[in-house]
Amino acid sequence: MAFDPRETIRETVSQRACDHKGCSAEGAHRAPKSRSEPGQFHWFCLEHVREYNKSWNYFEGMSDAEVEDYRHNTNTWHRPTWGVTGKSQRTGHKYAIFEGIDDQYGLFRDGALGIDGLAARPAKRRVTGPVEKALRRLGLPSEATPQEVKFRYKELAKRFHPDLNGGNKEAEERLKRINEAYSYLLSAKHV
Repeated sequence: MAFDPRETIRETVSQRACDHKGCSAEGAHRAPKSRSEPGQFHWFCLEHVREYNKSWNYFEGMSDAEVEDYRHNTNTWHRPTWGVTGKSQRTGHKYAIFEGIDDQYGLFRDGALGIDGLAARPAKRRVTGPVEKALRRLGLPSEATPQEVKFRYKELAKRFHPDLNGGNKEAEERLKRINEAYSYLLSAKHV
C-alpha cells in the first residue's frame, strides 16, 4: 500500500480531543484563542464551537476609536498607506507617491517640465499638409501657436510692403505669398 499524507492528516485531526473542560468528543473545529494571539486556536467539537462563537467578540476591550481605526484599516489590509496629494514633509514632492523615484529628468517636479507643467501646457495641434505648408511659408514650425502666427504675419507684412521697398517686384510677390498663406490659415481656423 502507498503512503498517502492525507490519511496521516485525517488521523491526527480525528485524534484531537475537544478543548472544552469535561468534553471527550473529537475536536474537529477550530476557534481563535484571542485577538492578541493570531494563529493560535482552540479545537472544539461542533456543540462547543457554536457555544464559543456566540460569546466570542474580537473587539472586546477596544475603545470606539480603536474599533473605527481597525475598520478603516481593513480597506488596505492593515498595510501602511500615504496620500497621493499634498506636499510630502520628507522630500517636498507635491505628490508623495513619487517619493524615492530617481527623477533625473525632472518629470515629477513642479514647474514647466514637471507634472503641473505638463497639465498646464495645451495639447499639440495636429496640422494637415496645406496648413504646414502655409506655416513654412511664414517661416514658422508646425507647432506654432495662433499668437505666434499673427505676430509673424504682421512682422513679414511690414518687412515686404511695397511702400517700404520702393516698389520692388520681388518684395511685392513675396508679400502676395505671405497674404495667401495667412488667408489660408484663417480659413482653416488655425489662427
